[in-house]
Amino acid sequence: MVWWVGAALAQNAPLEVTVSDPKVHTVVLTCGRERLESAVRAGVAVFASAPIGCAVEMIRTGGTIAGPGKWTCGLDSCAQDDVHHLPVSDAPQRVNVIVSTPMPAGTGLEVACADGSYRERRTLVENTATFDGVPSEDCTLLFKGGVPAKYQPLKYGTWYCSLTGATAVCTRR
Repeated sequence: MVWWVGAALAQNAPLEVTVSDPKVHTVVLTCGRERLESAVRAGVAVFASAPIGCAVEMIRTGGTIAGPGKWTCGLDSCAQDDVHHLPVSDAPQRVNVIVSTPMPAGTGLEVACADGSYRERRTLVENTATFDGVPSEDCTLLFKGGVPAKYQPLKYGTWYCSLTGATAVCTRR
């Protein structure tokens, strides 16, 4: 009977968890079916009361995700594996462009070839624009309706492009 009273008193006592990692923002206690959360303030998470024998989890900031797509995150950073885009397929004389930088609504992409044999503009839809019938010469990709940027030389295939300021950086995949 005395042990039960001691356990009950311990459960109603306040609990403080000192956290040494400055990136931890929340401490979670899992005590059987009960789950308790406390924000970390000045390196300490405070619980008004807590059952005995809890598992401690720490939730920390690991990185930043800038938009939709596929991401890989580690303890300190996140890197985008693939931006959300429409399905694309390669075909002869086809150029697929997937833009990984957030763009204003209505942004268009244009492919223009030097000899004037091809010039087409497409609205960017879900970060994707596809151009068919592109000749087998070096062409230029122009960003329209937002930041004026261009990339060259562009040929058949699937290209992932991002903007750094007014500079387009594209990689064929």
